[in-house]
Amino acid sequence: MTDPRAVTVVLDKALEGRKNLVAGANKVDYHYRNVTPGRDFTWTVAADIRNVAAGELDPVGGFPLRLGKAVEIGHIFKLGYKYSQSMGARVLDRDGKETTPIMGSYGIGIERILTSAIEQSAAKLGKNDRGEWNYVLPPSIAPFAVVVTVTKQNAAVLAGAGETIAKELHTAGVDVLLDDRDGSAGVKFKDAELIGAPFRINIGRKLAEGAVELVDRLKGTTTEVAVSEIVSKVQRMLA
Repeated sequence: MTDPRAVTVVLDKALEGRKNLVAGANKVDYHYRNVTPGRDFTWTVAADIRNVAAGELDPVGGFPLRLGKAVEIGHIFKLGYKYSQSMGARVLDRDGKETTPIMGSYGIGIERILTSAIEQSAAKLGKNDRGEWNYVLPPSIAPFAVVVTVTKQNAAVLAGAGETIAKELHTAGVDVLLDDRDGSAGVKFKDAELIGAPFRINIGRKLAEGAVELVDRLKGTTTEVAVSEIVSKVQRMLA
């Protein structure tokens, strides 16, 4: 038989001082009535073990609590003296005396930041017509802020314009990728999406009119911009 003194009993602080309660009797459909903590049973420790519910007032400001999902992208562990004492770590304080330092551990999950950005973007953009999730990364963490896509690489005029615009963007300090591969425009567009590029410049038939297409994947818009203004336009959007 288990010694009752060896069992840890935790009492919710909300039950302290309560009388004549109903409690389970460890048998299906049976209960005890008029149970009073302290009289009918004792406990090892009293603690606040109840989960908060949406709408409850926070104990500091008195505002209603709102529950939501979150992703842990960083953490702090307060280690105290546990490891510094066991390892015999010592430092000199401001008075030159040896003292045991208080330790802490701090971390940021780089992969979690990227994953969270992709998940939030995918939830906002939804799926494309092929049933694939769309996503776009902010310029601060995207591998390239702008992808310059030459829709027909075998067209010398288009290829030349793509190289010129890419060089001007690079000179202006923009993180740019020139897609000058042989292949269809659709494949190039898809690859630009797969790396999460927030902006894409399409060099195509509008070049004959002195314009290119600027795709803002963060807003889901496509606009025609004069070639002479494309660099300054991109700079303003990235500012």
